[in-house]
Amino acid sequence: MATVVRGERVPFGPIANDISGPARTHRQVGGNGVCRWKMLMNGMHLEGEWNCVEYVVIEPGGSVGEHVHLRTEEIYYIVSGQAVVTMDGEEIAVRAGDLVTTPIGSAHSIANRSDEDMHFFVTEVFPGHGPAAAPARLHVPDLLGAGAGTRVAHVDLTPHFTGDWRQFRLLDLAAGDSVEEEVPADRSIVLHVLEGTAVIHVAADAYAGGPGLSVAVPPKYAHRLVNTGAGPLRVISTEVGVA
Repeated sequence: MATVVRGERVPFGPIANDISGPARTHRQVGGNGVCRWKMLMNGMHLEGEWNCVEYVVIEPGGSVGEHVHLRTEEIYYIVSGQAVVTMDGEEIAVRAGDLVTTPIGSAHSIANRSDEDMHFFVTEVFPGHGPAAAPARLHVPDLLGAGAGTRVAHVDLTPHFTGDWRQFRLLDLAAGDSVEEEVPADRSIVLHVLEGTAVIHVAADAYAGGPGLSVAVPPKYAHRLVNTGAGPLRVISTEVGVA
């Protein structure tokens, strides 16, 4: 969230990070085995009620133990592999492309019972008021539809949470395609590259990279996403409101 300095709100500029150099954690939150974890964005440096943006890899046989968020709401996006999420005692099999919503107060864990690494992207946001919604799982690529060229899947996060979540998008760009947008004044976004090679232009800066590149774009900033590779480019976008 923006910082107040001598009584005035001071906004931040763009942020770029990637998934290199993660910490190695053992028995994360009381789970089993080994995870590789990295915080990509700290909410104190983002506009809006973000708490954090993280990237986690669970090695085979590993898990993040059961826990309850009392101060934040959360989404998981499964980047690759498969896992089992246990949500309020119910086991849910998840795979690449699944978006899992965790309302405040829900007990949850995630375990990798396969023989390959499982990667997932995490966003936590501070809650608002009112009753919590039920947890949900959506397979976002199913929402892309058919056709060539740029395709975009939209998930409205508003009904799933009490906090000021807006929408989650999956952008699929063909080779040579680009998308140019301006972030509205009432929200900020984080873009994260899943597949392919991209350049993300924000104002006068350009951030180039492949899978794992993350860029936070503040309100009212224009940005341009360009597929610079020979194959498809897939990027997820998470939007959170700015009061």
